[in-house]
Amino acid sequence: MKKTHIAQALLITALSGSLAAQTLVTVNGTKIDSSEIDRQVKLIRAQNPKVPDGPEIRDELLGDTVTRILVAQEARRLKLDQSAEFKTASENARKAAQKAGDDKKAGFKQQWEDFQNELLNQAFAAHIVQTQPVSEADARKTYDEMQAYYKGSEQIQLGEIMTPKKADAEQAVKDLKAKKPFADTARKYSADPAAKQNGGINSEYDALKDLEKAAPPVYAAVKDLKKGQFTATPVNGNGVYGVFYINDRRPMQIPAFDQVKAGITQNMMQQKLENAVGSLYQKATITPAK
Repeated sequence: MKKTHIAQALLITALSGSLAAQTLVTVNGTKIDSSEIDRQVKLIRAQNPKVPDGPEIRDELLGDTVTRILVAQEARRLKLDQSAEFKTASENARKAAQKAGDDKKAGFKQQWEDFQNELLNQAFAAHIVQTQPVSEADARKTYDEMQAYYKGSEQIQLGEIMTPKKADAEQAVKDLKAKKPFADTARKYSADPAAKQNGGINSEYDALKDLEKAAPPVYAAVKDLKKGQFTATPVNGNGVYGVFYINDRRPMQIPAFDQVKAGITQNMMQQKLENAVGSLYQKATITPAK
């Protein structure tokens, strides 16, 4: 289950000075030890040795673990582990493990605990879906609001040349001014491997109103450009220089409601799940190690 909670970010900040402790954090009385994060890092690196071990991945794993524990605790409080569905899934998994002999293997106890916690998280998600359904009227309202928001706006298909070298970005602009094709210029100067394959042209369109919120510097640079025009000055962001090209520009096109209803419903349900988990964080007693 995804989590996008300010509370979790604050938790990670509070823990930044205490990761060497045996107990990293206590969640409503349940301790998370450093050995648990060590175990998760080991599992991930066993699957992909290229994943670096460091504070970033450990902070992320710790946040995930806190979330799983909070959700599992709430699932038990709601007695979801006593439901027929939960018991059936658990019993079937136990029988399958016994049949395969997995229950006799080293580490099965921990694997079973992980499975039970995952099952509890799934049960909680199913509970939210059942108790807080998204109706067609809800989805229609969101769709109507989306139509009103984008009414009269435009969308663009961007070409991008991204490079950490300012000189390359400036030379790319010179080549474009010399009427060289954008795709050839992107393949020559872009550091992005995908751009070297596709010529730097995005397959999808970006709504200008979305770009204004998500990437204000890029929006400011392209909002007044017409089809076939490009940014005369590279856009600098975090040490990466971008040259942007308008491959196409058209009025904002919003699909019919029936085409997007499923996606809108899914997004609204995901938001309900995130809100439910955020509420658990707000009510929880989470104590970092001293």
